[in-house]
Amino acid sequence: MVKYRALLANDLRYAWRDPVLTAALIGPLALLLLSRYGFPVASYWLESYYSFNLEEYRVFSASFLMIIPPLLIGMLVGLLMLDERDENVIAYYSVTPFMRRGYLVYRLALPTMLSTVLSLLYLCFSGLLFFRMEYLIVLLLLALEAPLFALLLAAFAKNKVEGLALSKIGGLLIIGPVVAYFIPNAWGYLGAGVPTYWPAKVLHLYIQNEPLLANVYFMIGLVIHTLYLLFMIFIFSNKHI
Repeated sequence: MVKYRALLANDLRYAWRDPVLTAALIGPLALLLLSRYGFPVASYWLESYYSFNLEEYRVFSASFLMIIPPLLIGMLVGLLMLDERDENVIAYYSVTPFMRRGYLVYRLALPTMLSTVLSLLYLCFSGLLFFRMEYLIVLLLLALEAPLFALLLAAFAKNKVEGLALSKIGGLLIIGPVVAYFIPNAWGYLGAGVPTYWPAKVLHLYIQNEPLLANVYFMIGLVIHTLYLLFMIFIFSNKHI
C-alpha cells in the first residue's frame, strides 16, 4: 500500500503543476455546482424570455452531464500515462517490485475509483434527479468509462500532444446520451457501439419505471464495456508491457 500512496501523491503533485490536468481534476466538481445552481437559473431565464421549458429536458441534462466527469478523469489519467511513457517511467517499474503489471492495475484502478465517487456525488447532489438505489448499477457503467478513455489515449496516442488531440476527438463520445434520449425505437441501436450510450439508456429506462428492461440494457452494456476494456488492455500491453 505504501507504493500506491507514493504514486498517488506524485500524481496529485503533477496534476496541480499542469493546467490541463488541473482543469480535468476540478472540472467534475465545478460541473456539480453548475448543475445544482446554474440549471434552475437557466431554466427560469429560458422560460421567462423565450418560453422554452428546460425542465422537460431535466432527465436528458442529467444523463448527458453525468458522462462528463468520467471522461475528464479518463483524460487526466491517460495524459499522465503518456507523460510517464515519454519519460520511460513504465520501463522503470519493470525492474521494481511494483512491476509493469502492478503499474497498469494502479492506473486502471485510480480512474475507476475516482469516477465512481464523482459520479455518485453528481447523481446525489446535482439537483437534477432524485437519487434512487437502482441508479447504483448505472454507477458501475460510469466507473468503466474513465479507464476506457484513459487507455484509449495511452494505447493510440504517440505522445502527449497527440493525446490532447485525441481527447478532443474522444469528446464525441458524449453523443451516446443524445442517441439514447432522442432517437426512438430500433434507430437507437445506432448508438450501441458508443460506450456512453449504455449508462444514459439505463438511467432513462429506470426513470421511465421500466426496471426489467433497464437491467437487460445494463447487462448488455456491461458486456460491451468489458470487451472494450479487454481490447484496450491488449493493445496497451502489447505496446508497453
